[in-house]
Amino acid sequence: MLTHNQTHFVLIGFSCNPKIQIIIFVGVLLIYCLSLLGNLLIICATCLDRKLQIPMYILLSNLAVADFCFMSSSVPKLLASLASHDGSISLSVCLLQFFSYYSFGGTELWSLALLSVDRFLAICCPLRYSTIMTRHMCYRLILGSWIFGFVEFFPGFLAMLQLKFCSKSVFLNHFFCDGSALLNVSCGGSYLSGYIFLSIASFAVLSSLAPTLFSYCCILTSIFRISAASGKRKTFSTCSSHLLVVSITYGSCIFIYIRPAGSMSTSLEKTVAVFNSIFIPLLNPFIYTLRNQKIKKTLKAFWATK
Repeated sequence: MLTHNQTHFVLIGFSCNPKIQIIIFVGVLLIYCLSLLGNLLIICATCLDRKLQIPMYILLSNLAVADFCFMSSSVPKLLASLASHDGSISLSVCLLQFFSYYSFGGTELWSLALLSVDRFLAICCPLRYSTIMTRHMCYRLILGSWIFGFVEFFPGFLAMLQLKFCSKSVFLNHFFCDGSALLNVSCGGSYLSGYIFLSIASFAVLSSLAPTLFSYCCILTSIFRISAASGKRKTFSTCSSHLLVVSITYGSCIFIYIRPAGSMSTSLEKTVAVFNSIFIPLLNPFIYTLRNQKIKKTLKAFWATK
């Protein structure tokens, strides 16, 4: 059992020149602040304008909250390590970071899936959309995505508790307590735990990807049935940004997690993890939501009154 009271971990992070680490610190801090600002603006816009308190924008706000939580599960510790040159992390905090990272990540994937279903209903079932996707139903789906996002990774958390470590000070070649990094340094119980972790991670990604793929297959079929070229462009433009975010997010998740543990070099794994953990939460608000004319109009009106 992973119960050694004196066991602690040291996150190696990015082993490079101290001057380069300063540059990395400034870059990560800037991205983190921009991401928090972008997501906060989305939430504020939805709260300020009653016209935006409809399922689509409520789901966008939910994605913004999930992005904020997901990014905050790993980036603050990374910034602290870069600033202090000390990557030490206690056993309990490491396990908490592991569980929160994957749980918030799973919730983010289900939030994207809900947005896909919302676009499917709006485009393929426009006459029944308002009766199906009510505000009450929207909140129930959001609650379900958060509950399922946490529950589905709990067996993986229990599997990590079965890992054994042969020293009191364990070095993790990563910038956060990633599951694969923990498996690589364990000296007992890693085979079964690795199998459970891989299975759960694959299930979390693919189960949320299934409704997304179904929704976009139906959407593309509906678009192809539209005879007018202008109608096709207008319909596709309503979901093109979401499709871009979905492609980037799922592409990186599949690349990292749907594979056997240890089949990727550590440097490549950390690079993709940086993209998945830091850049994608920044892309979501600025590519997907803040380009929306209604949200920009609401924010401009708010600042005009100040």
